[in-house]
Amino acid sequence: MKIEKIWFDESNIYIVTDSGHTIGNPLKWFTRLHNASAKQRENYEIGPTGSSIHWEEIDEDLSLESFFDFNRELHYAKI
Repeated sequence: MKIEKIWFDESNIYIVTDSGHTIGNPLKWFTRLHNASAKQRENYEIGPTGSSIHWEEIDEDLSLESFFDFNRELHYAKI
């Protein structure tokens, strides 16, 4: 599974995977993203294997697996 798309609303980060899953998690789970400006959040790179996201400016990295952390409540996007 690979990350295909990323977007944000006021309080969540969302991803779409190449398998068709759309998942959203609260920004408050990711302190650096939560504290970043909207412009900083939009300045990301998807890793070469599609399994990670990197924000150079705020020194943040998220793995695809972190979106499936079953120790937290998952939020599936309503589209």
